[in-house]
Amino acid sequence: MTEKRKVPVETPLGAETVMPDCVEKILQRLNQHGFEAYVVGGSVRDLLMGKKPSDWDVCTSAEPDEIKRCFADCRTLDIGIKHGTVAVLTEEMTVEITTYRVDGLYTDGRRPDSVTFTKSLTEDLARRDFTVNAMAFHPGEGLIDPFGGRADLQYGQIRCVGEPDKRFSEDALRIMRGLRFSSVLGFEISAGTAAAMGRWVSLTEKVSRERISVELSKLILGFDVDRVTAEYGDILKAIVRGFRPVPVAAFPNRLSVRLAAVFPENTETCLRELKFSSRIVSEAACLNRLIAGTPPQTPVEIRKLLAKEGEEAVSLYFSVLGRERELREVQESGVCFSLPRLAVNGKDLMDAGVPRGKEVGKILSELLNLVIEEKLDNDRDVLIKYLQGRTEL
Repeated sequence: MTEKRKVPVETPLGAETVMPDCVEKILQRLNQHGFEAYVVGGSVRDLLMGKKPSDWDVCTSAEPDEIKRCFADCRTLDIGIKHGTVAVLTEEMTVEITTYRVDGLYTDGRRPDSVTFTKSLTEDLARRDFTVNAMAFHPGEGLIDPFGGRADLQYGQIRCVGEPDKRFSEDALRIMRGLRFSSVLGFEISAGTAAAMGRWVSLTEKVSRERISVELSKLILGFDVDRVTAEYGDILKAIVRGFRPVPVAAFPNRLSVRLAAVFPENTETCLRELKFSSRIVSEAACLNRLIAGTPPQTPVEIRKLLAKEGEEAVSLYFSVLGRERELREVQESGVCFSLPRLAVNGKDLMDAGVPRGKEVGKILSELLNLVIEEKLDNDRDVLIKYLQGRTEL
């Protein structure tokens, strides 16, 4: 693994940067070619909070063609060259490098119609969404913080860069991002920013459902989700059809479980509209169907439910009920509750004279049910003897 060296950051939060060697070398190379270069955005925020960044973004005064010339000996990808982004592939990771830019008009409520490259870092930071994401760092210069992001981190506050109305009218997804950051970081949203969210919430109709679902997923898995949904439930209901702002923090921190809770009605329809995966949709819909019924009480009832719904769905259900230990005892007891655990299979039935076809599956299900109800032992000889005694064979 590439060695990392620690560089102190002057911050009252006492954080240190643990900058990957490849990122530091990228900054150095850009500097050596006469360009400014800084680590920017979420990585700086995470550093100041004492967290390890999951990715590292670099911004620079170099324009895309100049970036590519600086890294002519490396593999690069034009992943967003129209907006000034070039990815450099290193052995350790892929690092996105973006030219300082000023955004043009936003006519679709999501992305700028055009961008203009600039040589000013401050102008680039000024176009970003929230102050905690509008900071830059360089090992030799320290923290660049023109909009008070460090102070907002200290106070635990989400606040727009500049005028909130301008930020949300440009890109309505920022409303969901602000709510997500509030939930995940446990930060309050400033009064001015919160008020502007309400004024521009209707613009989220222009945002793709896929982007909404990504932010919603992170929001409901945040540790402070109950506060956010309680305070901003009306905004969330306006953005996401069918959303119900109910407490979910006590539930298992699993996406399908919490989605089932906040979409208790028309679960499958609502989640498909949000473009969630088929697995997530089916798990959440199954959970709500199970929750609407009567919980199993006896081991036999639990085994019947396992046979009908499968272990994955029942495990999620029992986690919501808070009865994981009870289910685990049934699962680990060695008793039969599924066809793979049954002592006979389809070949055994056909060898005993059952015609090939649907009848095989029908009789296997019958045998499984008799074993689950403890009317027959799960023993091959016992099951074959019962099978041979059936009058229809």
